[in-house]
Amino acid sequence: MKAVSILDSVLQEEYERSMRMKKAMEKELDALPKGYISEKIINGKKYYYLQNRLQAKVVSKYIHFDDVDALKEKISSRKQLQQSIKELNDNIKKIRKVTK
Repeated sequence: MKAVSILDSVLQEEYERSMRMKKAMEKELDALPKGYISEKIINGKKYYYLQNRLQAKVVSKYIHFDDVDALKEKISSRKQLQQSIKELNDNIKKIRKVTK
C-alpha cells in the first residue's frame, strides 16, 4: 500500500511540474511572432514579408532585409516550442489517465 501512495505522490509532483512548464512555455510562445516569411521579387529586388492569418485574412508585414535572419530564428523557436508543448500535453494526458 505504501508503494502506491509514493507512486501517486510522484505522479502528482510530475503533473504539477508539467503544468508549470506548460504555462511558462505558453507565455514564451505568446512573445514569439506567428506566421512565416515569404520572399517576393519585385522589379528584380527581393522583399521579405511576415505573413500570418488574422481571422479569415492573410496579413503581410514588410520586413527589412537586416531583420530577416533574426525573425527566421524566432519563427523556428516558435515551431520547436509548439512541438514541445504538444509533447508535454501528451504526457499530461497520460498522467491524468493513470491517476484516475
